[in-house]
Amino acid sequence: MDQDTELSVALSISSEVHFSGEAEKHFTETEGKLYKRGDVTYLQYKEEIEGAGSVNNVIKITHAGILIIRSGSVSMKQKYLIGQTTKGMYDSPYGQLWMETTTHEMNFRWNQQKQTGDLSLAYELVLQGEHTGTHRIKINFQEAKA
Repeated sequence: MDQDTELSVALSISSEVHFSGEAEKHFTETEGKLYKRGDVTYLQYKEEIEGAGSVNNVIKITHAGILIIRSGSVSMKQKYLIGQTTKGMYDSPYGQLWMETTTHEMNFRWNQQKQTGDLSLAYELVLQGEHTGTHRIKINFQEAKA
C-alpha cells in the first residue's frame, strides 16, 4: 500500500470478555475501509448495536498506540497504550459512563502483497469504577472483492 491509500476491506471482528470465570463471545462480519496517511493506518466500519442503532467506528493505529472513536447511537473516544491506564467517556442512550482501560496487548499486521491484515487488542476495562473484566478484540481484514 502506498503512503496515502484507501482500500475497501471485508472485516471479521471477534470479541471476548472474561469476567469471574465466565466468557462472553461475539462475532460479526462487515465491510469497511482501510486507509493510510503517512505512518498512520485507519480502519473504518459501521456497526449495528441491538436496541441502540448504528455506530460509526474509526480505529487509528500508530506506532505509539491505538485510538478508537465511536460515533452515532453510542459515542466514545478511547486511547490504548501498551502497559498504561487511560481514561475516557462512553456515551450511550442510557447515559454517560466514565471508563478506564489498562492495555496488555496490541498487535497490528498488514501484508501488502496479499492485501490482508489483522489487529488484536487486549485490555482491562473499568466502567464507573466497576471492573468489567478482560476484553480481547481481534479484527481480521482483507481487500473486499468487487
